[in-house]
Amino acid sequence: MQDKKKLILEAALRCFARKGFNATSIQEIVDELGMAKGSIYFYFKSKDDLLVSLIEYYGELLFMEMREQPGETILPPREKFIVQLERQYRFILKHLDFMKMLIKEPSTGLHPPIQEMIVRLRAKSQLWNVSHLAAIYGEPAAPYLADASALVSGMWSQYFEALLFEEQVFDERQLSRYILRRLDDLVNGLLRSGETPMLPPMDLAKLRNMAGLTEEIVTEELQLLAKLEGKIVATASERGEDVQRDLLDALALLKEIVEKPATGHRLLVKGMLALLKEHAADDLEETFNRLDGLIGGANA
Repeated sequence: MQDKKKLILEAALRCFARKGFNATSIQEIVDELGMAKGSIYFYFKSKDDLLVSLIEYYGELLFMEMREQPGETILPPREKFIVQLERQYRFILKHLDFMKMLIKEPSTGLHPPIQEMIVRLRAKSQLWNVSHLAAIYGEPAAPYLADASALVSGMWSQYFEALLFEEQVFDERQLSRYILRRLDDLVNGLLRSGETPMLPPMDLAKLRNMAGLTEEIVTEELQLLAKLEGKIVATASERGEDVQRDLLDALALLKEIVEKPATGHRLLVKGMLALLKEHAADDLEETFNRLDGLIGGANA
């Protein structure tokens, strides 16, 4: 982003955080910057355009922090959730003005482009929740993913508001682990109860479209690997932590080979599949045979 445009966004953000969007004038923003009023219109058509750009800029920064970083692919799902939640907390702490502005300007009553931007960010957040929940709790929790996503968002928002309005600062590691343990309590309670979920299953294709993401191509190989991952996560208590980590590492490596195919991986694929098969349930024999044919044969 151009330096001048970024300076305007930062000045506007400070003004919106102090007074709110509706109460802030363009003149106040240029006074904050010390520039001529006409200069701002070279970069932004209107105050609404400025707000849309603000939400888009800082929203994308936030989701960049929440994306999987190099070296995190091999982390177990629980640890991956924790480190990404920690980064989200650090972002909020660093950009409190942006968060205050969002709280002051709810999506209701705003112009359509601004509403659309907020809906897009919400959809991205829901996708992030569901992907982590599915990886952590596996297939048994599938009927409750929408409910669990709503519950974890509610928990997180309360600590977020304590930070914003009561200026309570938390230890990021301690808070992330605490939230995950409470999420364990919630999901395990739902599974034990056998209750009918309150929310219907999420339409992931619709969410991806709302989030402005390109359609994800899910191959048969990735579907089979996802099935294996769900089984392995669901039966984690049956094996040691080191073995569980090895199995998740093997799955991550196989996913990488599927997504970025290259020759010469046949023996590696065979070894990873053998490791997974050794610790998997007997009813997955057909899944392993199919994967061996799809991946093992294709990487000869």
